[in-house]
Amino acid sequence: MKNISLNFFGENVTIPIPTTLASLRKEISDKFLFSPSDAAEVIISYAKDLGKKIIQTEQDFSNFIMNKIGKIDLDIDQNSRLYLENFNSLKKESEENKKILEECLKKNEELKKQKEEMLLEETKKINELDEKIKLLIQKKKKLRKKMKIKQETFDKKQKENLEKIEQLQKKLNLPTTTVPEKKSSPKKKVILKKTINAFQPKKSKEIHPFVTCDGCKMNPIKGKRYICKNKPNLDFCEKCFLDKKKTQGLKLEPFDTQNAIKEVILKASSNRINKEGKIVHRMVSCDGCGMCPIIGERFKCTVCPNFDYCSNCKQLFGNIHGHAMEEVKAKFI
Repeated sequence: MKNISLNFFGENVTIPIPTTLASLRKEISDKFLFSPSDAAEVIISYAKDLGKKIIQTEQDFSNFIMNKIGKIDLDIDQNSRLYLENFNSLKKESEENKKILEECLKKNEELKKQKEEMLLEETKKINELDEKIKLLIQKKKKLRKKMKIKQETFDKKQKENLEKIEQLQKKLNLPTTTVPEKKSSPKKKVILKKTINAFQPKKSKEIHPFVTCDGCKMNPIKGKRYICKNKPNLDFCEKCFLDKKKTQGLKLEPFDTQNAIKEVILKASSNRINKEGKIVHRMVSCDGCGMCPIIGERFKCTVCPNFDYCSNCKQLFGNIHGHAMEEVKAKFI
């Protein structure tokens, strides 16, 4: 047996076997943070033959070592200074906690009262609103009844007047008057169409910026633009195109803006050759090293869409990628 276990109210600490009782008490003070005077008051005991043996002297300690028992129980005498000091401190803490608890309970009761008062006020307001709504509903019903009665009396009077008119017409042998149906005249329809068209948004004319008409010097040309086939850099607006004197002997055709835009995009995305004689793949980035644009050889994945490698990344990552790569041949404009 090399070690023994110290048990202090359920807290177990293992220490090497001390040589004397004084060294044991020193270990107790070190492990459980007792002062030497407090450690001297600790009761040291161990269990033997269904009984309890207390170690008070060096002889008691040597008997404990002879018995080869590996566990010691530590206790505090209730009449000792250590017990009384701890008891008093715990008593003070409990009293302080009791005061705090009482204050919390008081605050809780006050909050409960405030909550009840708030609920009562809200319920009163809700009841008042309900009564107002009921009164408004009753007024609405009364008004509807009045309107109904007025409508009925008006209808009765109208019928009586019509009957009187018919009777007078019969007496005077006059033809019965019928109200002719109103028919919308064609002039009114035309006016309506004009007013509707006036409020509809007008189609904006196409504008050709930085282009001057060689006929009337309109800058920029608005509307249709016509270019000359025989002579370069000749442009005309629609008005000058219709004037045959200005366009005599010229072969003109309308300028297609959409095709021109497509050509610009194709030129921007086309491949060029740099000063070193390498191909520049414009608007294409390498998915390996991020080179943009790719300069030199370009390899495209046959499976993944929009996946490209430069020549270096093809050598390094071609096998890792796993899909077949094919070289993209350059197109020049």
